Order: sequence, then structure tokens, then C-alpha cells
Amino acid sequence: MKRSVIFWIALFSLIIVGCGQAVEPVETATAVPTTPPTNPSPTQPQPEGETAVSPPATMLPIVVSGSGATDSPPQFGLNFIRFYWENNNAAGTGQTPDYLLPDFIFSDFADLGVDAYRQFIKADLFWDIVEPQNDQWNFTAADSVIMADSSAEPIVTLFSLQYASPTPPWAQPGQFQKEVGPEAANYLTTVVQRYAPYVTYWEIGNEMDHWRAFDPGGSDNMPPPQRPPAVVPEDGFSPQEQGVFLAQVAEIIRANDPDAVILLPGMGGLDDYTLNTWLAGVLEGGGADWFDVVNYHYYGPWYRFPFDRQKLGDFLAANGLTGKPVWLTETGATNDPTLNGRTDYPNSPEEQAADVFRRTIQAWGLGDSFVAWHTYIGSPATPNNLWRGYGIRSDQGVPQLSYFAAQLLTSELLPYAQVDPLQAEGQNGVNLYRITTQDGAVKYVAWGQGSLPIPDGVTQMTSVVPRDDLTYEWDTAVPGQTTTLSSIPILFK
Repeated sequence: MKRSVIFWIALFSLIIVGCGQAVEPVETATAVPTTPPTNPSPTQPQPEGETAVSPPATMLPIVVSGSGATDSPPQFGLNFIRFYWENNNAAGTGQTPDYLLPDFIFSDFADLGVDAYRQFIKADLFWDIVEPQNDQWNFTAADSVIMADSSAEPIVTLFSLQYASPTPPWAQPGQFQKEVGPEAANYLTTVVQRYAPYVTYWEIGNEMDHWRAFDPGGSDNMPPPQRPPAVVPEDGFSPQEQGVFLAQVAEIIRANDPDAVILLPGMGGLDDYTLNTWLAGVLEGGGADWFDVVNYHYYGPWYRFPFDRQKLGDFLAANGLTGKPVWLTETGATNDPTLNGRTDYPNSPEEQAADVFRRTIQAWGLGDSFVAWHTYIGSPATPNNLWRGYGIRSDQGVPQLSYFAAQLLTSELLPYAQVDPLQAEGQNGVNLYRITTQDGAVKYVAWGQGSLPIPDGVTQMTSVVPRDDLTYEWDTAVPGQTTTLSSIPILFK
């Protein structure tokens, strides 16, 4: 299977070039997921009179009988999975409820139709989890998840959730390491050899741009970290030095898993520092050959996304990286109207369900071949939790409107073969995307302001927000008749 995935990724890269397209810490149940280093992606309204650029269609290869490619790369997934989390709100403080155990979660993934999952925290391959002390290994949780029989593929994260480095978990202050030593090499060799039969996608660290908090003299743009690593670099850990480290890690991964697909650490946003200082520095230090997939995060409002995503496209084009697939491995919005630091539509359960479609469809249309929604099970709805309300299930496991929207998206649009942005006019106009599935069906998703003539060839339409009974009703659609748009997308088929 892994060899066929390599084939698909290589073929996808050639197609992108041919189109000319630029392309919570573990200890407590209240721990929060990763956050970009600054207030992620601007929340200002769309520039007046500005229209998002509609790039060429995103195309994926359709399965060809006898090609040897029987499995394709993932297209939609979920981020931050709380396997074995202790829910202090459950009956019996400190117990792990059934909905946080692998059997329930993997069954639910199958029902949801998700292709992959990322950041599984207590069951991931973080160094301090699997080897907290030198040569003292703990694989119990990771084995139960990564080796499980699941229709969804794991995207593992190596070293740590943030602040990845080759410094061992048992190191003492003053012992920070910048290049792979024997301890890190042993950690990598051990976990890759153990899990290579079950893992295709290896992400080295995550949001490593956070290291700028420890730049000599501090960082003007990076607040002090809430949970700094135990051992920090006295003279900083520059992007160039990180690039050397990442290339060394990739070499060890490939030596033990020649079929590995290696992800760039997820970039915590698309601001100037992340692209032009961090990513540019990583490329300067380690080159670009060591990673297969460009990887980034976006939490700003949906109507800013095309403009911010263009910055990434421009950078990739300027640096000869348009041949690499691009993954958006963290994106999402809260359903809590009192939390408005990243989006303020105003936020609601309905707008969150709409964002499952708006974010995912836009990303596919702009060239991202995989999108992971953050998050699956939400974190507690406490006033100081800045990540409350992001789950498609609540922290108590209750499905939200966004859960049903995600299920609608996967059941109707996956696997897709091509996404055409027909109109992308942002918050103040029409947004219309044509999706061609791999079985040849042609469907449309539209939202925005104004009216839209119903596209030719469709006979049914539905809102992507479910009815009060949490089901969808398909209304008759007559091509040529007009329908009024709103912020809530309509799915046509």
C-alpha cells in the first residue's frame, strides 16, 4: 500500500506542475492544542473591492485499473485526537469515557468517512511519551492506536507537539542539542522500525517556528511560551539550524523506511515571519529534498483565506517548490459566540458547520490536496480556554452540527478528482466551486451574497447545515432558476 501512495503523490505533483498552479500537552484533560505563534491570520474584513484569485483547478489522478496504485493519499481528516484522555467531567473524576477510547473513535471515523488523523497526543510517538528516560520504552498506547485496524491512516508526529529538537527528554539545563546525536538517532531508529509497516506519513515536529521565542534578545512578535520546554537553547535555535536537524532526521527515517512520506513541520500560520524567515531559513539550512509535503495551518476567517494562501503559493513558486503537494493539517473555527479571537462571523454552531465546507472546499480549490479539521473531540467550555468549541463533538462527546456537515462532505464529495473554483468573490459576492468525484459525478458548492442561477446538470440541493432533526432534506433543483445565497453553503448534485 505504501508504494502505491508514493506513486500517487508523485503523480499528483506532476499534475500540479502541468497545471502551472502554485500550488495540549498530555498531562491534563484541560490541556489545549497547538496555537500559532501570534494571533493567527488576520481577522480584518476582506479588502474593499478585492476579489480572490481563482487559480486553475486542483486535480487528482483517477484510479486506473492495472496501474498498481490501489490506494490514494488522504483528502480529509481530523486533527488532535484525545485517545485515553481523562475527562474530569465524567462520572467518576479522572475516568476515560468510552468515546475517548480507540474502539469508539475508529468506529466513528469509519462512520464519518475521514481518511486520516493527526496528533494523537497520549498515543503519538512524542519522544517524552515513548522514551521518557534513556532506553525505557513505553509503546502500549501507541501500539493500540497506530497498529489498530482502522480505515483512517495515522499521520504521526515525531519528537514533540512543539519545540522539536534532538535534545533527549532526560537532558538537564545546559544540555540542549541542535544536531542529531546518538540518543536521537536511537529514538528515531527504534520508532521507525517498529511502526514503518503501519505508518506512511511522518511529520517531524510541529510549529517549530515557535522556537523564535528563544531567539537571542527575545522576539518582538512572540509572547513568552506558556509551556516552555524543560531545556532551552541559550543562544537560540535558528531556522537554519532547524533545517540541518530536520534533514538529518529525514535521512534516518528513509534509511529505516524507504517508502516514508515526510511532512514539513506544520507551519503555525502564513505570516511574514513563518514564510520569509522560518521556512526560508529551513530551506537555507537543510534544503528542500528532505521533505515530500508542504504543511501549514490556518485559523483565520474563511474570507481571508484565499489572500493569505496566495502568500504561500507565491513563496513556493519563487523557491521552486510547486511540485510538492500542499497539506492544510490544521484549520477550524469555534462554535462559541463568546470566543472571537480568530473568527467572529459571529461564531455559532451553524457557522462552524458552514466552515467545514467553506474552509475545505476553498483549500482544495487552491491546491491543497489534504485538509484536516481541528478538532474531533472538543476541549472543556471553560472561560479561560481559548480553544473551546472547536470540536465536531463536544468535550462530552456530543455530536455538533459540524459533525453532520463533515459526514455530508465526505459522503458526497470524497474521493474527489478535481475541484474548479468557478467564482471566488469572498464575503461580499458569489463563491461557486465545481467538484468532480473520482466516480465521475459532478457537484457544486455555493455560498456568499446575491443570487445564483442553478448550475446545469443538477437536480437536487441542500443546505450543509442539517435540519433540527439532524438530517438533510434534498430539495428539487431546476437548472437556470435562481437561488438566493447566504453565508451557509448549498450543496448541489
